[in-house]
Amino acid sequence: MMFIELFVPKGTLSEEQRRRLSERLITEFMTGEEEQSAPSGVIEANRAIQQVVIHEPDTWIVGGKPIAPNEPPRYLVRVSIPASWRKQMSAEVISRVTRVLAETEPNPQRLYQEPVAWVHVIGVPEGGYGTFGKALEGTDLIKMITKPYRESPEREALIKSAPPGTPIDPICGMSVPLSDSALTLEHEGTIYAFCSAGCRQVFIEELRGGSPR
Repeated sequence: MMFIELFVPKGTLSEEQRRRLSERLITEFMTGEEEQSAPSGVIEANRAIQQVVIHEPDTWIVGGKPIAPNEPPRYLVRVSIPASWRKQMSAEVISRVTRVLAETEPNPQRLYQEPVAWVHVIGVPEGGYGTFGKALEGTDLIKMITKPYRESPEREALIKSAPPGTPIDPICGMSVPLSDSALTLEHEGTIYAFCSAGCRQVFIEELRGGSPR
């Protein structure tokens, strides 16, 4: 679950620009390299629960003065994610959102030289969001996103076929290069690696007999 709200002064973006920017804000959170290392079903399930809303307020005050119509645009982006993901994701979210905004600018460096694009990463407390009429936690979302891979009949074969030094995350199916910082867990003599702490926790729940679905 990622809910992105973009605030821009009224009239800054055309309808086509709003549409393209919304699409980019969703697709940017999976780089080309990440897409190649993750199953397509997981990518689609992840994007299916991401939403973007663009606000164009009539009034925007900066430094006690309204923004003039001829001023270069300013941006405020609020990205709401589960609180348990915020520490791990904040720096990358801010970097990627700013990069997408810069692509719309005649002078992209302006967003890195002036404080005109602010990104707020908001951690929503566990149980503070939900769907299907019930409150959810971060691991519930991971289970939703990874369900296509975890229920795939090819899952075990894919895990076993991973090349040495690059195991496959048993929950989301991403390739995870082994390094000193890699998240791992040993079970029955096999070392499993994970792309995130959330995937690792879901795997532990599976081992304990918790429902992975």
